[in-house]
Amino acid sequence: MKDMKKTIFTLLFGLIFFSSNCQTREELFDQAINLAKSGDNKNAEKITKQLIDLDPEYNDNYLYWCNLGTFQWNQAKQKEALESYSKSIKLNDKNELAYTNRAELYSELKETDKALKDYDKVLEINPDNETALFDLGLIYSKKGDYTKAKNYYEKLLLKDPENYAIISNLASIKKKQGLLSEALKDYNNLIDKHPKEALLYNNRADIYIRLKEYDKAFIDVDKSLELNPNYTTAIITKGEIYYNKGDYENACLFFDLAIRKGAEKERVASFLEKCK
Repeated sequence: MKDMKKTIFTLLFGLIFFSSNCQTREELFDQAINLAKSGDNKNAEKITKQLIDLDPEYNDNYLYWCNLGTFQWNQAKQKEALESYSKSIKLNDKNELAYTNRAELYSELKETDKALKDYDKVLEINPDNETALFDLGLIYSKKGDYTKAKNYYEKLLLKDPENYAIISNLASIKKKQGLLSEALKDYNNLIDKHPKEALLYNNRADIYIRLKEYDKAFIDVDKSLELNPNYTTAIITKGEIYYNKGDYENACLFFDLAIRKGAEKERVASFLEKCK
């Protein structure tokens, strides 16, 4: 959804203040954005701090503080990023972007209650904020509150009925609820429209596993891995197919392969007993 970790403001501002090297505020702003886009968040952070220091009372400093938080987050400076987003919000408590960025950072830090509070604030400001609605759907799906998750996704679908990500997530919820026939129909439609998406084939394979239709599951997971050979979730899924067929030797080969490719061991921990 975004090239950098979180969204940055990319508005342009008036030629009001000048730095010591005669660069305008607009030029410094553009320089910081371009540096961040090139991956140089360290210098983007440095220049943004210069922008703020030009005039600590400048009306639009809340925009700079929000960008500063993003540049810091992209350097894994989570604490500093939280402080910058909070400063942005303090300067402008209607700043949707600072709230959503801070909420996503809280989610990354597993501080879900704080994330929910920020997302709720965003929806008070703008009930149609797409980032908040989508992320709330994800959070409640992970929490197992599928009714709330579906409500958020369905609200988004009213505005964008063909949104691939939303329809896919709704199908995933149906799968988790045991509505396998409905979920299978959704994935069939999605694959017809998006035949190059490895995730969709893997997710449909998971439904076939639950339906004990292992031959179809193999076809789908192999297609998923053909599209993305390093897709560790699909590698694990292929291990699960073998596991459910009682072929623990081949299952363990794929679980080990997934771990070697970077999957967390905890994802297959329940299966590894058979690999000893």
